[in-house]
Amino acid sequence: MNRKSVLQVCGAVALAAACGLVSPLASAQGSWPSRPIRIEVPYPPGTGPDVMARLVGEGLSKELKASVVVENKAGANGIIGTAEVVKAPADGYTYLLVDRLTLTVNPLLYQPPYDPKKDLVSVSNIADVNLYLVTSAQLPVNDFKSFIAYAKANPGKVTFGTGGVGSVMHLNMELLESGTGVKFLHVPYKALAEVIPAMLGGQVEVTSGGVEAMLPYVQKGSFKLLAVGAPTRQAIVPNVPTIVEAGGSDMLLSTSYSFHAKSGVPPEILARMNAALTKVLSQPELKRWAADRGLGAGASTPAELDARIGVDNDRIGRLVRERGIKVQ
Repeated sequence: MNRKSVLQVCGAVALAAACGLVSPLASAQGSWPSRPIRIEVPYPPGTGPDVMARLVGEGLSKELKASVVVENKAGANGIIGTAEVVKAPADGYTYLLVDRLTLTVNPLLYQPPYDPKKDLVSVSNIADVNLYLVTSAQLPVNDFKSFIAYAKANPGKVTFGTGGVGSVMHLNMELLESGTGVKFLHVPYKALAEVIPAMLGGQVEVTSGGVEAMLPYVQKGSFKLLAVGAPTRQAIVPNVPTIVEAGGSDMLLSTSYSFHAKSGVPPEILARMNAALTKVLSQPELKRWAADRGLGAGASTPAELDARIGVDNDRIGRLVRERGIKVQ
């Protein structure tokens, strides 16, 4: 091809791009993924989201025929790791696996350097996480009704351990107080990993948490599960009633691990990632692994995840306003 022909071709491509006929990222989308994909987990290694991210990452690596790297950037209730995703290029190579509720809680109680509604886009749900109301076996109660009766007879004396103001555990305590009229004594810690030994040591008497972390202590007779924040009883502990069964109304939150990208990632890439996640999360081995730990693994459409986040925004926003929840 002579010089004149080359110039004509280049000029035609430039004109087409200027007119919006050719996307500047068209070639990148066509070859995606051509380099390692990064999943940012804003929690420490070994936590539930981290383990789930590594399982999902392994499946994605096979499905997309690309290297998938999980990175942990813990701190500030997930804000640090989430900010890393927001700062990354919108090229489809950086994703966030996060506790869904933090996307609602953090803007209400903190001042994160991003707006999740504007700076992030939903890709898929990853796994539902049902949280249980848990008491120490030393507390003289056997079910939700007797627990509330005991707490009302001892106002402000029943200690409730949480992962800090704004954690799901703390929000569950606020919901229980609002729904029952009971007053608990809030004892904040940094994470559930600190609450469990505090319960075993008698420093706190009640908390809420996932069944995987609690079940060993339930089986030993140290803890009791009184109710679960889920629409139905869970197969892993079928004798534990839902909070609606036990208390008559929905007074416990549950959450999920969800998958997000920075706003601006080409929709073609997001669609391919969603399709890959759908295949990975439908694998029987992964679903069984999750079920054995009280998790409901499964993908969703972006719109379905957005709808759940919308419900979170309404419910938690109202709770924070009505209860006057603030970070001291």
